[in-house]
Amino acid sequence: MADDSADPEDEREIELSSIAAIFPELVIDPTDPFAASIDLPITPREPLAVFFPPLSDGGPPSGLITPPSSVTVSDGESARKSAGKQPLVQSLPEEVHYLSHLPPLTLQVTLPNGYPADNPPKVKLFAVPSWLPDTALRSLKDEVNRLWEEYGRDQVLYYIIDHLQQAAERGFDLVHDKSRALEVSQDLKIELLDFDVKTKRAIFEKETFECGVCLEPKKGAFCHRLVQCSHVFCVACLQDFYNSCIAEGDVTQVKCLSPNCGPENTLAQPDIPGATKRKRKHDRTLNPSELLQIPLEHSVVKRYVDMKRKKKLESDKTTIYCPRKWCQGAARSKKHPKPADINDFSDPEEDSGDEKPDNTEVAPNTSPPAERIAICEDCDYAFCRVCKAGWHGEFATCWPRKQAELTAEERASEEYMSRHTTRCPSCSSRCQKTHGCNHMRCFQCNSHFCYLCSAWLDEGNPYQHFNNPHLSCYMRLWELEEGDGVDVQPRAHDIPLELHEPPAPPRAAAPPMGMRNAHNPDGRGAPNAGLERFLLLVENDEEDEWDSDEMDDPGEWEDENGRVWEIPVR
Repeated sequence: MADDSADPEDEREIELSSIAAIFPELVIDPTDPFAASIDLPITPREPLAVFFPPLSDGGPPSGLITPPSSVTVSDGESARKSAGKQPLVQSLPEEVHYLSHLPPLTLQVTLPNGYPADNPPKVKLFAVPSWLPDTALRSLKDEVNRLWEEYGRDQVLYYIIDHLQQAAERGFDLVHDKSRALEVSQDLKIELLDFDVKTKRAIFEKETFECGVCLEPKKGAFCHRLVQCSHVFCVACLQDFYNSCIAEGDVTQVKCLSPNCGPENTLAQPDIPGATKRKRKHDRTLNPSELLQIPLEHSVVKRYVDMKRKKKLESDKTTIYCPRKWCQGAARSKKHPKPADINDFSDPEEDSGDEKPDNTEVAPNTSPPAERIAICEDCDYAFCRVCKAGWHGEFATCWPRKQAELTAEERASEEYMSRHTTRCPSCSSRCQKTHGCNHMRCFQCNSHFCYLCSAWLDEGNPYQHFNNPHLSCYMRLWELEEGDGVDVQPRAHDIPLELHEPPAPPRAAAPPMGMRNAHNPDGRGAPNAGLERFLLLVENDEEDEWDSDEMDDPGEWEDENGRVWEIPVR
């Protein structure tokens, strides 16, 4: 080897020096003057369709974050592998990425003794990462070895490099049909997509563009190309305009600044063969991930996502809101899911293609009982879509309902409950009194309330409600003492006035002034059943948990304001 390097007329050394002058990226091995390597960039004339099949069980989750610049085309068909050795899918699968730049092909060549007359060059081909199929690498190596014979066993290093470059422009003939895609391992997905993004960005930064806003020429390093329409603007102009729009709440203007970029334009895919073009929706606002690439502040982009989603919820007639007055958050929705992060935000109009979103308002009471549950996305409160009360289960009767849905039995039951039950003011549970006073305590939530008017009562002094002359329940604590139902005396205020019959007075003397109330100011008309019973006990000098003789001391029956008839707890 030392003798070979000492010969200044060695054809190998002359050829390598000539190739290095043509291809400056050629690197000669410092330990062997007749060995060199070169990385050949792979930029096909038409983007290469690449499919990454999902991993089997035990692999990482499929929701990995990938660079957003590669274009995805969906056609609804499942991926199918070909039966041959070529790693191709016979038809476009569900997810195909069109890559314009792929990791380079490395050529390592060694010129042995006797080259070029007696021995061919020793060639080694590989790619890092190894995305090229082994069959393609072996085919390229065989073609390189044939070149030495075809050119008459002469110097062929330049022809080898030129042949590989032409093959790279054709995509190494890996995909002959536009309906096929190259299958690459899922493990290489991140690397290949990231390489494509970085290469495009490096090329973009070396170019010069004229900003459509400030009309000044700017280097690509200070510009941004919009993904949807490929219009280029300088970063400073985009930041000023978008920050202003988001701060003022006008998120619909966060779109391309070109006046000629309208909704009639199709999705710009000039370098993707066979890609189906579709009409864009009128909403051409930018994706949050693109705003971060411009870049905009994370807090600004988060406000943009929140306001954009709020507008979507408000325009959707099917949105249900939390009945809690201090919350008023929207219920969880599959159509408008709450994003856990700004990168998870997706626009349903963009995902649906040309199909119009279904905003038809559906009456909640027509949905099946199992689908009436709604959960607030802010406070996690589970409630019924129909009655807006806490979730009562799918087997509980939910009101109101349409009269056409009710059977005769259900209508009778509803009429009975409306006349002989009272709802708890806290949980809306229906309660029916069987006996006793009108101070009720809910069996469901232990709230204290009035049975006559369903008013909430103070737990510390619930009877002050019945001692207030300004309320309709004044002096009516013992009304309906025997219970509420069809087989007991109905409420006095439910009986029409013309049907009242003046009963016989319980005693000869007129009732005292303290017994007159707002509903019976003259001591006439329908008697209070509880008061009548109490007067009868007093007249007969009988005891009912207290002695009527105790009334001899008027101080014990007067409050601090001098009012009498403070009702004791039964």
